[in-house]
Amino acid sequence: MDNILPRYNINLKNDFVFLEKEDLHQFMHSDLNAHSHDYYILSFLYEGKVAHLSDFKHELVSSPAILMLDIDQVHTHPDMSGCKIVSIAFSTNFISDQQPKFLQKVSKVFSRPFINISSDELIQLDEIIRIMAREGSKVNKDYELIKALLHVIIVHCNNLSETYPVFEQNKNGSYDSFRLLLKENFIKQHQVKFYADTLNVSTRVLANLVKSSTFKTPKQLIDDHLLLEAKRLLYWSEASVKEIAWQLGFETDSYFNRFFKKHTGKTPKEFHRKHSDNKIE
Repeated sequence: MDNILPRYNINLKNDFVFLEKEDLHQFMHSDLNAHSHDYYILSFLYEGKVAHLSDFKHELVSSPAILMLDIDQVHTHPDMSGCKIVSIAFSTNFISDQQPKFLQKVSKVFSRPFINISSDELIQLDEIIRIMAREGSKVNKDYELIKALLHVIIVHCNNLSETYPVFEQNKNGSYDSFRLLLKENFIKQHQVKFYADTLNVSTRVLANLVKSSTFKTPKQLIDDHLLLEAKRLLYWSEASVKEIAWQLGFETDSYFNRFFKKHTGKTPKEFHRKHSDNKIE
């Protein structure tokens, strides 16, 4: 069945873009209706207030703040009248060669919709953002430098997320609770029933909650997490395919091979060989 609400695929060179002023205004007005993206959006609110709608949670966020939109989250673009804001959009491809610890920080940062921070903390981030903006405006961009700057920003945001923790409410059956539970258990628990039982809801209710926020089924999100972790291990570790299959909770390496090829079109060995050739020592 086709999605009722649109989902936009990233169409950016090297899967990264820095947006501010007129470019950001044009991007925000590209579609004012509810939709989702297949890339991360990290925004920095310097001045004003923004009505941030994500997963049908309406929050009026005041500056200074950091706003996050995770992949596939349903949202609307805000009215930025009277605001000063810059945004960074990047895909999983752009960060797929990063270390697992960094990717875990990305996952943590984008597990919440926004962080209110102090002016001094935004000033510290702005020093990095300005360098990224200058590099992003060049014709011949240095994407290795941009990745390094993005790494620093994500680490800062992760630290701020710990400084200003979220005290979750209404944990029973919410999509946020499923997402948190999934991040903690996807390696050992591949079945939707485990998550539904833990959240004390039926698998049908859980499916409706997840699809209303992401257009995906719980099983698709479980597989997405497994696939990304498999790529991380194949790229970074020296473990064999059989060892990785066992580490990810697959009963046999042949089952892992079928799973990986179904989602990527390559066997784990083919993926590992290709990226080993391209890896910079």
